[in-house]
Amino acid sequence: MVVTGKTETSEAHKRFTASGRTHVLMITNHGVHEWQVVPGMPDTGGQNVYVNQFTEALVAQGYRVTIANRGGYAHPGTGTMQAGMVYHPSGFARIMYVEDGTSQFVRKEDMHEHLSKLAEDLKSRLEDDGDAYDLVISHYWDAGVLGVMINDTNGRRVPHVWVPHSLGALKKRNMDPSTWQGLRIDERIEQERKMLQSLDGGVATSSAIRDTFRDDYQFDARYFLPPCVDENRYRPRCADELGPIWSFLAKQTGQSIESLQQRKFVTEISRTDKTKRKDVVVKAFAKVKKEVPEAMLLLSCDSHAKELYGSIEALVESEGLKDDVVLLGSIWDILPLLYAVTDVYCTPSVMEGFGMSAQEAAATAKPVVASNLVPFVVEYLVGLNPDRVTVEGDGGPKELLFGDGGIVVPADFVAGFAEGITRLLKDDDLRKTMGERARDITIPYFTWAHLTEALLSDLGVSSNGKA
Repeated sequence: MVVTGKTETSEAHKRFTASGRTHVLMITNHGVHEWQVVPGMPDTGGQNVYVNQFTEALVAQGYRVTIANRGGYAHPGTGTMQAGMVYHPSGFARIMYVEDGTSQFVRKEDMHEHLSKLAEDLKSRLEDDGDAYDLVISHYWDAGVLGVMINDTNGRRVPHVWVPHSLGALKKRNMDPSTWQGLRIDERIEQERKMLQSLDGGVATSSAIRDTFRDDYQFDARYFLPPCVDENRYRPRCADELGPIWSFLAKQTGQSIESLQQRKFVTEISRTDKTKRKDVVVKAFAKVKKEVPEAMLLLSCDSHAKELYGSIEALVESEGLKDDVVLLGSIWDILPLLYAVTDVYCTPSVMEGFGMSAQEAAATAKPVVASNLVPFVVEYLVGLNPDRVTVEGDGGPKELLFGDGGIVVPADFVAGFAEGITRLLKDDDLRKTMGERARDITIPYFTWAHLTEALLSDLGVSSNGKA
């Protein structure tokens, strides 16, 4: 990997511009974007992974890509400045960090006040770069607005399509009204409505996004590109490949590899955010442990998110689960093997554009227990004819859907998550059958090569490079 600052005379820059490939400007404005995404960094998670994997799919099909991301501040983990440009090992993609004069991280909800200065810097950087681009693809509302600003002042307007990943109106429906002001949801919806008038198309990542576009914004999102899977990275593994994950877990827990191999693992992987409902996983797991003593929970939780990390840590302690819950930090390198030793994947999230982690687990042939707000599980893994099971809980009885490759539980229904997980852990045949079916549903349809090619064909955009 080549890391540079201004690169007008660098070899990396020369190779990038001399290729003659169709040039895509990919804007993902918020979060800590880098080639190896660290889940759990502020405002950093599935969208960043999506952008990188989409970019690599474009490169494989003969395009070159500049990813624009807000920089100018110190990385929350390493302390190094997010500045300059970082080239992908292929030479045909790069991250360009644009700056607004503010040296602190800015949360995505507060990005609007920074967009005009970011647009000025991005326009200047692109002009200094001396390299035209042929298509703008923006992600989330802040990047969409930034893309409109750039395109309107460029002098040579190019097609601009927006991938929102979520929409303000959808988030407003899914979140408690007490959170709306802090999340600035009404302001966001206003910005989204205004922006749509300047776009050449919207890309839905799920039917929930497409329906919200239509019903709340009166906008036809003609294109579809859900998160996809790298089938070479996320796949079932043989025992000979699993040595590193057993060593990793032994180091994390202080327990022997032999004892860990007798466990049954429940896993949850997502950024450390209240919408991911990590507390629900812990509370459900406490019930599971009473039925399945050998169960262990592997839970991603970043210590940089101090308040939420502290509350989860305290919950684990109060439930008496200190020896049975592993709070994981940075796990990107080991993630495929983590899925491989997982028995049941759980995602109680109430805010998902699609459900990337559920999809990765499914590609690894693992059954998924998810909330009814995870579109991938609801729309695909459950299938057309799920069994309906009523479960009693603190708020009264509620219905679970037992489908082909996953189980859907009403959001925040702790007893329901416990029931779904317990049934899968106690029934080896059911767990194996649902896991295999989950993989068949996911692979090969939800692969980047397949769906990226379909999107580009729909957009009428062609590549000048060799795939």
